[in-house]
Amino acid sequence: MNLFFDVIRKGDRYLKAWPKTSALNCLFIDSKIALYTRLAIKVTPAFIILSIGLSVTFPVLFDPVMSATFSVFLLCLPIQGLYWLGKRSQESLPHKLLPWFMAIKARLSTKNSREGQRMHHPSYLELAILLQQAFKLGGDDFLHKHELI
Repeated sequence: MNLFFDVIRKGDRYLKAWPKTSALNCLFIDSKIALYTRLAIKVTPAFIILSIGLSVTFPVLFDPVMSATFSVFLLCLPIQGLYWLGKRSQESLPHKLLPWFMAIKARLSTKNSREGQRMHHPSYLELAILLQQAFKLGGDDFLHKHELI
Protein backbone atom coordinates (compact mmCIF):
# COMPACT_ATOMS: atom_id res chain seq x y z
CA MET A 1 0.00 0.00 0.00
CA ASN A 2 2.93 2.31 0.67
CA LEU A 3 4.07 1.86 -2.94
CA PHE A 4 0.70 3.18 -4.16
CA PHE A 5 1.03 6.35 -2.10
CA ASP A 6 4.62 6.81 -3.30
CA VAL A 7 3.36 6.79 -6.89
CA ILE A 8 0.64 9.31 -5.94
CA ARG A 9 3.28 11.58 -4.32
CA LYS A 10 5.46 11.33 -7.43
CA GLY A 11 2.42 12.17 -9.53
CA ASP A 12 1.77 15.25 -7.42
CA ARG A 13 5.39 16.32 -7.83
CA TYR A 14 5.16 15.76 -11.58
CA LEU A 15 1.88 17.69 -11.73
CA LYS A 16 3.54 20.65 -10.02
CA ALA A 17 6.62 20.42 -12.26
CA TRP A 18 4.79 20.16 -15.58
CA PRO A 19 4.51 23.62 -17.22
CA LYS A 20 1.05 25.09 -17.65
CA THR A 21 1.61 26.08 -21.26
CA SER A 22 -0.75 25.47 -24.14
CA ALA A 23 2.20 25.05 -26.54
CA LEU A 24 2.80 21.57 -25.12
CA ASN A 25 -0.78 20.35 -25.57
CA CYS A 26 -0.20 19.08 -29.09
CA LEU A 27 3.14 17.48 -28.22
CA PHE A 28 2.46 15.60 -24.98
CA ILE A 29 -0.58 13.87 -23.52
CA ASP A 30 0.87 14.82 -20.14
CA SER A 31 -0.36 18.41 -20.60
CA LYS A 32 -3.94 17.30 -21.00
CA ILE A 33 -3.79 14.81 -18.14
CA ALA A 34 -2.23 17.48 -15.90
CA LEU A 35 -4.94 19.97 -16.89
CA TYR A 36 -7.76 17.52 -16.20
CA THR A 37 -6.19 16.36 -12.94
CA ARG A 38 -5.85 19.95 -11.72
CA LEU A 39 -9.47 20.55 -12.70
CA ALA A 40 -10.62 17.38 -10.93
CA ILE A 41 -8.73 18.34 -7.76
CA LYS A 42 -10.52 21.71 -7.73
CA VAL A 43 -14.02 20.65 -8.77
CA THR A 44 -14.69 17.21 -7.31
CA PRO A 45 -14.92 18.28 -3.63
CA ALA A 46 -17.85 20.55 -4.52
CA PHE A 47 -19.66 17.73 -6.31
CA ILE A 48 -19.00 15.32 -3.45
CA ILE A 49 -20.44 17.79 -0.93
CA LEU A 50 -23.41 18.45 -3.22
CA SER A 51 -24.08 14.75 -3.65
CA ILE A 52 -23.92 14.00 0.06
CA GLY A 53 -25.90 17.13 0.90
CA LEU A 54 -28.69 16.21 -1.50
CA SER A 55 -28.88 12.66 -0.16
CA VAL A 56 -29.14 13.96 3.43
CA THR A 57 -31.66 16.66 2.56
CA PHE A 58 -33.83 14.62 0.19
CA PRO A 59 -33.31 10.93 1.08
CA VAL A 60 -36.39 9.87 -0.88
CA LEU A 61 -35.20 11.41 -4.15
CA PHE A 62 -31.47 10.77 -3.76
CA ASP A 63 -30.57 7.33 -2.44
CA PRO A 64 -27.80 7.61 0.19
CA VAL A 65 -26.09 4.44 -1.06
CA MET A 66 -26.06 5.79 -4.59
CA SER A 67 -24.70 9.13 -3.38
CA ALA A 68 -21.95 7.37 -1.44
CA THR A 69 -21.04 5.33 -4.51
CA PHE A 70 -21.01 8.46 -6.65
CA SER A 71 -18.83 10.24 -4.08
CA VAL A 72 -16.30 7.39 -4.09
CA PHE A 73 -16.25 7.50 -7.89
CA LEU A 74 -15.64 11.26 -7.85
CA LEU A 75 -12.89 10.83 -5.27
CA CYS A 76 -11.15 8.32 -7.53
CA LEU A 77 -10.93 10.69 -10.53
CA PRO A 78 -8.10 12.93 -9.25
CA ILE A 79 -6.40 9.92 -7.66
CA GLN A 80 -6.41 8.15 -11.03
CA GLY A 81 -4.88 11.22 -12.69
CA LEU A 82 -2.17 11.50 -10.03
CA TYR A 83 -1.44 7.79 -10.31
CA TRP A 84 -1.07 8.02 -14.11
CA LEU A 85 1.19 11.06 -13.77
CA GLY A 86 3.25 9.28 -11.10
CA LYS A 87 3.79 6.28 -13.34
CA ARG A 88 4.58 8.51 -16.31
CA SER A 89 7.10 10.58 -14.34
CA GLN A 90 9.20 7.46 -13.70
CA GLU A 91 9.34 6.38 -17.34
CA SER A 92 12.48 7.20 -19.24
CA LEU A 93 12.17 9.30 -22.37
CA PRO A 94 11.87 7.47 -25.69
CA HIS A 95 14.89 7.62 -27.95
CA LYS A 96 13.07 9.95 -30.35
CA LEU A 97 12.80 12.62 -27.63
CA LEU A 98 16.40 12.44 -26.45
CA PRO A 99 17.83 14.78 -29.14
CA TRP A 100 15.05 17.28 -28.43
CA PHE A 101 15.75 17.06 -24.68
CA MET A 102 19.47 17.57 -25.26
CA ALA A 103 18.81 20.53 -27.60
CA ILE A 104 16.70 22.28 -24.97
CA LYS A 105 19.30 21.50 -22.34
CA ALA A 106 22.04 22.93 -24.58
CA ARG A 107 20.01 26.10 -25.16
CA LEU A 108 19.52 26.52 -21.43
CA SER A 109 23.16 25.82 -20.62
CA THR A 110 24.23 28.68 -22.91
CA LYS A 111 21.88 31.05 -21.09
CA ASN A 112 22.40 29.56 -17.66
CA SER A 113 25.85 29.40 -16.17
CA ARG A 114 25.33 26.28 -14.11
CA GLU A 115 25.71 23.12 -16.14
CA GLY A 116 23.70 20.09 -15.04
CA GLN A 117 25.16 16.64 -14.87
CA ARG A 118 25.12 14.52 -18.00
CA MET A 119 22.06 12.25 -18.11
CA HIS A 120 22.00 9.12 -20.21
CA HIS A 121 18.32 8.24 -19.86
CA PRO A 122 16.33 11.20 -18.55
CA SER A 123 12.82 10.61 -17.27
CA TYR A 124 9.66 12.54 -18.00
CA LEU A 125 10.01 14.28 -14.62
CA GLU A 126 13.41 15.61 -15.68
CA LEU A 127 11.85 16.75 -18.96
CA ALA A 128 9.12 18.56 -17.04
CA ILE A 129 11.67 20.33 -14.84
CA LEU A 130 13.74 21.27 -17.89
CA LEU A 131 10.69 22.59 -19.76
CA GLN A 132 9.61 24.56 -16.72
CA GLN A 133 13.04 26.22 -16.58
CA ALA A 134 12.94 26.84 -20.33
CA PHE A 135 9.57 28.53 -20.23
CA LYS A 136 10.59 30.53 -17.18
CA LEU A 137 13.69 31.89 -18.98
CA GLY A 138 12.38 32.13 -22.52
CA GLY A 139 8.72 32.94 -22.02
CA ASP A 140 5.75 31.18 -23.58
CA ASP A 141 7.27 31.20 -27.06
CA PHE A 142 10.51 29.50 -26.03
CA LEU A 143 10.02 26.51 -28.31
CA HIS A 144 8.99 28.60 -31.32
CA LYS A 145 11.73 31.21 -30.95
CA HIS A 146 14.44 28.61 -30.85
CA GLU A 147 12.83 26.43 -33.52
CA LEU A 148 12.72 23.34 -31.35
CA ILE A 149 9.27 22.34 -32.54
